[in-house]
Amino acid sequence: MKKIGLLFFLVPFVLSALNIQSLVGKFISESLSQYLAFLNYGLVIAGAILCLSDKNRGKFPSIVKTWFFFYLVYYGLGLLANVVHNNEISLLRTTVPLVYAVGFAFFFSSSQNRAIFEKVALYTFFVSVILLIYLNAINFSYDDNSTLNYELDRAGGLYGDSNNAAIVCILAFIFIMKNVKPRSFITKTLKIIVLGVTVYGIILCFSKTGFLVFIVVCALMFHRFFTPGKIVLLIFSLPLALYFSLQSALNSSYLTVVQKSRVQDIVNILTLNTNEVSYSGRDVLFQNMLNYINANPILGNGVYFYKDIYSHNTLFGIWADAGIFCFLLFLYLLFQYFKKSMIAPASIKFYCLSILTVLFVFMITLQTIISEAYLMVVFMYLAYTAEYIPENQIQSDLKPT
Repeated sequence: MKKIGLLFFLVPFVLSALNIQSLVGKFISESLSQYLAFLNYGLVIAGAILCLSDKNRGKFPSIVKTWFFFYLVYYGLGLLANVVHNNEISLLRTTVPLVYAVGFAFFFSSSQNRAIFEKVALYTFFVSVILLIYLNAINFSYDDNSTLNYELDRAGGLYGDSNNAAIVCILAFIFIMKNVKPRSFITKTLKIIVLGVTVYGIILCFSKTGFLVFIVVCALMFHRFFTPGKIVLLIFSLPLALYFSLQSALNSSYLTVVQKSRVQDIVNILTLNTNEVSYSGRDVLFQNMLNYINANPILGNGVYFYKDIYSHNTLFGIWADAGIFCFLLFLYLLFQYFKKSMIAPASIKFYCLSILTVLFVFMITLQTIISEAYLMVVFMYLAYTAEYIPENQIQSDLKPT
């Protein structure tokens, strides 16, 4: 694809991943923000049209085809529910993730485009981490639109939300681990420093979900470390390390009361003392959504209804929107991701599983996983990565270690 065609896709992705549209609307002009939304929307559509004329374009993976069928069912049943329940809807706003999904499905059909995207995504996510650290250092509050006179309890970065910021920090860690391959001592040292910066960003977010997901991601990305002898060592050392680390955090004079309460929640989760875990009101919101699901379990309540009621749960939000059949179809879609990732070569398997872990677990605590444009791009990228394995990756797995 020519450079102009690449820009049709990469510019909207970068702007979405850095939340530029929302920032422009909040701090500059709402009208300019809307123009920017139309521009990104049009660029992706134009890019998809260009891809249609590419004779070297590959076939869609089975996961992508399931996405297309899912969207057909979701909008078919969801829009019908909107009519039945007389719920208003903004079609332009709700079709943004759909346009990105379809457009990037075409874009990623070229392996060269996927390689370029990996580099762009790596730099974009890392820039987001750097800005998160900077904004936290100056105590800038996205919600208050100003720099505060006291330290923030949790860093929200460019998104004004610690969980969304944690997603990007962990994705940055994964992309750097997989796609940065240093060859000299200096570049290896630099990679370690950059990884340390992303870990620091994750810590600043103070996201309980983020911490737990990051532990799982580390176990997947460093799977080669887990030899039988080292596993035995971890069984004895890891609980002690966690105990002393968490106790140190709880007794620290540097952490605020809110930060210590979140550390205590992690302790309660690890000790299965779930009755003492604070869900930040998400349990109430989830129960409210279940009431709507029970009221309309078959047809649902309409497209993007779950966002309007702040459900903080993507999985059951689909059920609330378009009914149980669409919900079951989405579960099958996730099963496809896990299945394709598990049977992929080791060099790709744990990379895919790490990204999938981030997306899947945060579905339980966030309502934005399939409504954020840049995350839909990651979903499409993951579909191709898990299913279409480059020949060099297969050959590297066949080499003796």
